[in-house]
Amino acid sequence: MKRVLFIALLFTLAETASTQWVQKKKDGSYTVDTSVLCDNVNGYDGPTPVSITIKNDKIVSVVLLDNQETYKYVRKVEEQLLPKYVGLSVKEVLKNQPDGVTGATYSSKAVKKNIAVGLEEYLKNKK
Repeated sequence: MKRVLFIALLFTLAETASTQWVQKKKDGSYTVDTSVLCDNVNGYDGPTPVSITIKNDKIVSVVLLDNQETYKYVRKVEEQLLPKYVGLSVKEVLKNQPDGVTGATYSSKAVKKNIAVGLEEYLKNKK
């Protein structure tokens, strides 16, 4: 009996570890945090992690998490790039991402990469 419980615990831990950045909520939506997934994806001044909320395979929101980018560029990305994702399907974005923001090229590219990696991880781990 102890052996069965131990094996069950191992499977549970393995599943949790592989999906720690993809969390399913009670309402059926998912949140993906790219802080760990994309810790090496840099904008101009360092990592640019995002939190993506997805419901029914459509993007509900994308929020830029703590980063070291210059505020005026972060603001451009938040105002001009992130809203373009809302309402799009995950597969649509993975096939053709919205254009980046002029004047915030490094930040835009890094955020777009974070979003792509996060969406790929969501597809691999959704239940």
